[in-house]
Amino acid sequence: MRTVAIVLIVLVLAVGGALGWALFHTNLQVTGKALQTLPARDRAAEFDTLRTAVARQSLLGTALKSGEIGPAENYSYYIYTLRLKNNCLVPAEMVEMQISPIGADVLFYGDTREIIIPPGGEKDVWCVLVTEGTPHAVRDIYITYYLWGHPQEVKFTYDNSH
Repeated sequence: MRTVAIVLIVLVLAVGGALGWALFHTNLQVTGKALQTLPARDRAAEFDTLRTAVARQSLLGTALKSGEIGPAENYSYYIYTLRLKNNCLVPAEMVEMQISPIGADVLFYGDTREIIIPPGGEKDVWCVLVTEGTPHAVRDIYITYYLWGHPQEVKFTYDNSH
């Protein structure tokens, strides 16, 4: 009976250790899938909606500059799409992208639905950046998510120059 108890304790510790290691040593695998650059005048109606939302402080996203936004002809849309692969044993929940801005960036927003990536699954996530003029598209993107209620973060530098 004593031998069985010792074997079970060792087995529980081994399985618990493996699950703990898997939880704290696994990140999402991030791949840059696409970058689409458009002049804001090509989406004038959407741009006007964004400008109104910023003025009313009701933007479902992040405003990076205060004050009024000018005419659409002065701005560009950068649409970043990343492919996320979950190599972990548990679902990655509440996945969200955030962009580290440069001086010309005005606002960004992404999908407002809750994103969950199942174990072994892949999903494409996107984020739209509105920027003044047409500066370079290199940005640091932070992907935040939760594994078993613990926050995790991955930094990805989107550089389409190579």
